[in-house]
Amino acid sequence: MPIKTTWFWGKKQGDTDVTHPLAHHCLEVAAVLQALLTSNIIRHRLAQSAGLEDLTPRHIKRLAALAALHDAGKCHHGFQEQNGSWQTHGHVREIFQLLFDHPRQVEGYNALDLNTVASWFQDEEQLMHWLWALFCHHGRPLTGDASIAGKPASHELQSVHPNVWNANALRNPLAGLQEMIQAIRHTFPDAFVTEDNPKDRLPITPLMQHLFTGLLTLADWIGSDTHYFPFADTTTLPSYQELEHKAKQATLAVGCDVTAARHVLAAQSIDFQHIFNLPTPNSMQREMGNLSLAPAGNLVILESETGSGKTEAALLHFLNLFRAELVDGLYFALPTRAAAVQIHRRVVQAMQKAFGPDHPPVVLAVPGYLQVDEMEGRKLAQFTILWPDDLTDRQRNRGWAAEHPKRFLAAPIAVGTVDQILLSALSTRHAHMRAAALSRLLLVVDEVHASDAFMTTILQEVVARHTAIGGETLLMSATLGASVRTLFLHGPRVPPPPPHEAATTPYPLLSHRCFEPDQKSIPMDRAGKQVRITQIPQADDPEAVTTLALTAARSGARVLVIRNTVQWAIATQKSMENQAATMPGLLLQCAGIAAPHHSRYAFNDRKLLDTAIEARFGKGILPPGGVVATSTQTIEQSLDIDADLLITDLCPMDVLLQRIGRLHRHHRNDRPIPYREPQVFLLTPRDGLEAHLNAKGTVSSTAKGHGWGSVYQDMRMLAATLEALPSPAIITIPADNRRLVEAATHPDNLQALANTKGAAWQHHGTSVFGTTAAHKNSARHGIYLRDKWLHECKFFELKEEQITTRLGLHDRLVPFNPTPMGPFGLPISLLTIPGRWLTPQPAPDALPSEITPEPGGFCFTFCNARFRYDRLGLRPVTQEERIP
Repeated sequence: MPIKTTWFWGKKQGDTDVTHPLAHHCLEVAAVLQALLTSNIIRHRLAQSAGLEDLTPRHIKRLAALAALHDAGKCHHGFQEQNGSWQTHGHVREIFQLLFDHPRQVEGYNALDLNTVASWFQDEEQLMHWLWALFCHHGRPLTGDASIAGKPASHELQSVHPNVWNANALRNPLAGLQEMIQAIRHTFPDAFVTEDNPKDRLPITPLMQHLFTGLLTLADWIGSDTHYFPFADTTTLPSYQELEHKAKQATLAVGCDVTAARHVLAAQSIDFQHIFNLPTPNSMQREMGNLSLAPAGNLVILESETGSGKTEAALLHFLNLFRAELVDGLYFALPTRAAAVQIHRRVVQAMQKAFGPDHPPVVLAVPGYLQVDEMEGRKLAQFTILWPDDLTDRQRNRGWAAEHPKRFLAAPIAVGTVDQILLSALSTRHAHMRAAALSRLLLVVDEVHASDAFMTTILQEVVARHTAIGGETLLMSATLGASVRTLFLHGPRVPPPPPHEAATTPYPLLSHRCFEPDQKSIPMDRAGKQVRITQIPQADDPEAVTTLALTAARSGARVLVIRNTVQWAIATQKSMENQAATMPGLLLQCAGIAAPHHSRYAFNDRKLLDTAIEARFGKGILPPGGVVATSTQTIEQSLDIDADLLITDLCPMDVLLQRIGRLHRHHRNDRPIPYREPQVFLLTPRDGLEAHLNAKGTVSSTAKGHGWGSVYQDMRMLAATLEALPSPAIITIPADNRRLVEAATHPDNLQALANTKGAAWQHHGTSVFGTTAAHKNSARHGIYLRDKWLHECKFFELKEEQITTRLGLHDRLVPFNPTPMGPFGLPISLLTIPGRWLTPQPAPDALPSEITPEPGGFCFTFCNARFRYDRLGLRPVTQEERIP
């Protein structure tokens, strides 16, 4: 029989008076959570987080009933009236105040029938932990009082008006709570059965509490979407059947229910040739395809040379896991936006062939892009996305996860940067939702390396959390050192093997850890690539670099010039333009305009530059003739581009091998005769590295300007790289990869080099060790502790962008209104200004001023500094004087 409730509202339509009943919303979210637990691998993750083999049907009903309590705090006067007289309009601190620190505490407890709910758990303390999981679903948990388990810190409740829960002429908030629990009882009666079956008792651990909070947040996001749950015009509660149907339709539409896709894959064999357009899998891909996995959380590390087909191996691994019901989807994490865009296209093509036209949606998880599969959306206003007009409802729904960065990991298949997964472990809003959504997926991280201790520390924590609850992880690299491999396989307390053992470790290599680590050597299928490396001590001479590059381009070669810093990339680009003034076609063109490729461009311009670099250096048939592209690290990893000649600044060996991976990547018959063998010109300091270290081991500002001692902090790695590559050097890839990487990155080898070179290098090594330790501590400081209860975790009250995934990225996103015209013909609405350029830090509402159009761009003032944006990218006007 239908039941009615009082009109306590739970959702409001913008600034209008149109509202949705609170009880309806709470039951809709509960139904979504139940749908997620019955159609999704996350049920097993939640069970494993509490040490259970699986959840019982009654567990699921009780978790749904608990989820329905998540917005109980909205019953108070302040929320319902939304005016200033109550001083409080939220619903988290308010419900905590009622249940923990209010004269009507017992009445509130009874109104929600928490005595009955407490019987679902081992004891009342467990109830307190579940209440924290329920009420802290909006991103940042409150701070708790560690001395009184579960009690919020008093300062969190100071702004709550003392009378918000007392009855008045308009409403009785506690009666609203009673109606809510009655509605929950009516909808989920099985949750309230009084039989005392120990198997139906809900346990809780810190790991489970964190995971459930994130899952509830995801359910709340889906349950709040009016496309699937339109506002009701009556207080009559929907039936259980109606709620169940809507929840199933919603989870299916947004891609969280992949049952149909799994049936498609289960009914057919995985045809490697058809899916990847390759004749047969190579040895590495076969090993990945035949990998034996236990359903308890597997970590796989794949080490193989650049261009050897690791992407196809990762997708084959995903298809096998998906068909075996060990994952519900995939997140493919890349080091750069450009690589993510390129790999996204390849993943879309593979999924179309593997699953057919109804394949799971593939989201491009890069902020600023609105793309799922091959469809692009357009942002109209906050939370409003316009997809192409000719789409069906089913196609539009596929874009749900792409419409907001916090939803990216809720997609069944997503390709994006590594930052999205790192945010799942940091003390930022909605970290728990990201982690819960990620738990369903195979996490693939491409190009894991040791260059950044800050990011590696966070990533190691993400992987540890993911595998602890049964998640599947694949890490891939062409240049992984023993230190990082040991970190992921054994944890931070186990030292790497000694240098000789590390250098003789087989390569390519497949490492697998489930219960115990295991390693398997992979045979090489193809002959090695011999690369000639010549040191050119003219890194500070753009004219000399230009001469090398243009000479090759005039003979028809495609030349990549990679500089370590944007400043030197711009200096080199200017030199190129001066020398090629009569042959502008020799330089990379974007919208018909010569430009370098680096990170300091507006978002839309970056897209154009990425397209331009692929058009001249990508896979397949390319325009004839030579060309030079000047760039920074934006093109050194994961991108499938091919150059005839590489000119690069000195960098650590693992990074250098990544850059060499863009050289002669594909078989081509159109290479100019002088460049039919791979060649690298390695730009080094004219006076050697030693000249740039003082007696205290401090690096000169000149060297830092080249990225030595700044972008690449450890000068020992740079010196070891040079020692391993006497000029000219002939190296064979992949046979020499392991030896070269360990020679220049293994900590024991670096210490030995410093001891040999003397006191200045030893002091430098000590300084690097201290800085690296500080970076690791900084990363750990930003990570929330998964083995602590929510009330014991400190979540920062800072904006998300102030806790970063990459060291030093306290950058400022500056809006322009009206929008000036950019260098490539597109209006510029946003620019990111590096934080180090902003002193003092600007006010949160600061806007650019004095916007002055110039030929090919514009200038503007922000934070008392003048900036220029044109075909060379964004830079301070004062920097123009410093560019050589």
